[in-house]
Amino acid sequence: MQNILVPIGISDYAEGRLSYALDLAKAFKSAVYVIDAYPPSSTVTTMTNVNARLAKKNTERIKSVLDRVAPKAKNIKIVKTEHDLIETIKKLDSTVGINLIVSAPLNNEINDEIFLGRITGSLIKRTNIPVLIAPLETKFTPPEKMLLAFKTGEVKDEKTLKPMIAFIDHFDTKLKLLLVKVPGFAHKNHHLDDGLMQRSEGLLFSENATVYQGVLEHFQAIQPQMLVAFKRARGFFEKLWEPDVIYKKDFYCKVPLLVLKNKD
Repeated sequence: MQNILVPIGISDYAEGRLSYALDLAKAFKSAVYVIDAYPPSSTVTTMTNVNARLAKKNTERIKSVLDRVAPKAKNIKIVKTEHDLIETIKKLDSTVGINLIVSAPLNNEINDEIFLGRITGSLIKRTNIPVLIAPLETKFTPPEKMLLAFKTGEVKDEKTLKPMIAFIDHFDTKLKLLLVKVPGFAHKNHHLDDGLMQRSEGLLFSENATVYQGVLEHFQAIQPQMLVAFKRARGFFEKLWEPDVIYKKDFYCKVPLLVLKNKD
């Protein structure tokens, strides 16, 4: 876990999210990149000098947050951008390699009905970088138990599991696997990655309409400190991730959610 990226919004939870990421980074001895979650938009009618002034103001705001949270930290770098957040993150990833994005469910939104806001939803939907969503006001603690829920356990790229394996190896986290048999379930879905089986404490089965319902069925019994899910083009959240905003009525998680980008 060499490089961690943290998008910072203007909400009251910005300092808490940065503190969470810094505590995680300290455990892994990672470098932390901080970026403005809402950079100035570049449009045909927007003047360049206005964008530049807004970008400078946002950078100053991030610096003030850093001064309050970690004034002496030397492993933090501010990523400057005057344009699109997602494109800037993709370029940064291609340059230095981002191993994990740590984000809050909501960056600026104030809506009790929303679980994931537009920024975090976009990070999951439009990047190939694993995303760790830490609930608001949650402090980082090493997870003792982790639950990976899926409807097919095939992993086509070994890099997919790296963030999860990093937690398992570094914190001696116990992994439980939950295979949910949804309507149309095929026996080929029983195929499980050998690496998953070797590192897990066991495999549970559930028959439900969705993977999320399977999670709800077993969550209280397992009581994991972290939930892990695959983001596929056709996977765990295939319908859920289509919009950028996700409502609590469709999905809600009170523990950190690690979203791994798995290929179909």
